[in-house]
Amino acid sequence: MFYHYKFWHSLTHPTYFTQIVEKGEITGYKKRAFTVFIFCILLFSAREFWGMGTEGLTTLFAMDSQVEYYLARLLSMVGVILWAILYFCFHYYGVTYFLHIFTEIPYKWIQKVQLYVVVFLLIEKAILFAVFYAVGYSTTFSFFSLAPLAQQIIDTDFVLFAINQLTVATMLTILVQYTFLSKWDEETSKKVLLAKIILLQVIMAIFVGMVSVLPLQEWLIRGLG
Repeated sequence: MFYHYKFWHSLTHPTYFTQIVEKGEITGYKKRAFTVFIFCILLFSAREFWGMGTEGLTTLFAMDSQVEYYLARLLSMVGVILWAILYFCFHYYGVTYFLHIFTEIPYKWIQKVQLYVVVFLLIEKAILFAVFYAVGYSTTFSFFSLAPLAQQIIDTDFVLFAINQLTVATMLTILVQYTFLSKWDEETSKKVLLAKIILLQVIMAIFVGMVSVLPLQEWLIRGLG
């Protein structure tokens, strides 16, 4: 007997779903995963097309360098699409691998759970984009994080960018991962499992904070020069 994968039904019935995953009798999952992948690319592309993250290119347009401007926007769109693919692959495959190492739970099992995480992350980004589109401008830090408040008392960019990664979606990520993985990792203490999941999120936030303050664009220009 095969189980037809339904995203929201499976999410709200973790015990039953984890039992089904153990048996490996799931149909329709790959189609849902591919849909999320396509949505990821479309969302990132829409944000770039609107101009989110391309503020530095407006100087070319202002200088009447229209050919250079449109070429830069085209290259930027290609880069964003590649970034969207990398973003999906990192969270769907990379984070799954890290959790597999931390918990020794089968990789394919965790991957089914990680799809929920990717969806929550994309939903948060979609809401941010919708709000920015409505007001006509974007901000550096997400209002789903504590970074805007922390900015009032902290002026260290690395710390602010790291805090900016810890959002509502992060809390949902921890909740989903713990809820499902705890049903497979019964031998490990619940507190230990939760600590591992939180630690992974903190490490990723610190890593993103470090990368965010690096002058990557400047290095790229120098390299091309």
